[in-house]
Amino acid sequence: MLNIRASRPSDVQSIALIHAECWKDTYSFMPKEVLDDRDYNFRLSQWQKWYNEKRYEHKEGLFVMEHQRRVVGFCMCKPNNDDAIPYAQGELHAQYVLPKYRARGTGYQVLRVLTGYLLENNMSPMCCWAFQNNKIWQWYERMGFEKVVSRDRILNGIAVPEYGFIHNDPKGLLYGLSQHLDAA
Repeated sequence: MLNIRASRPSDVQSIALIHAECWKDTYSFMPKEVLDDRDYNFRLSQWQKWYNEKRYEHKEGLFVMEHQRRVVGFCMCKPNNDDAIPYAQGELHAQYVLPKYRARGTGYQVLRVLTGYLLENNMSPMCCWAFQNNKIWQWYERMGFEKVVSRDRILNGIAVPEYGFIHNDPKGLLYGLSQHLDAA
């Protein structure tokens, strides 16, 4: 299992690198111009801006995953501001782990951390988004998320189909995740 902790400004370069690499790996179905645009420099600017704007003071949680003190992934949640799922209070916004460190229970760990954070900050129910060609959405459904929206997200002027999900029982989810991880 990985160690998950709150991020620090000194993690920005690692987060940007992981974000850029994971986008290319995870979203290989995306048009090349979209992937090329979301390179390391784009992500570095994005995460430096996040810290400069002190987004953590706005109930946005940014966490890193470590293996032997090396950052190998990150995850983020925030208040929901997407009108497509207006009744969701919180959003699971991002979770990326370098390929070598996936499938070790990290998905359950990350979901437990993000769900706990959203509950602690009174952001329930919670939502998340997944591109239709990224089969992670099937895992979200197994975790109790309900598909409620299908739409196109416009990236670089290109329509990329995605699904929106809601979880109406984050407390139950958190309990189930704790049971699963404690048994592992």
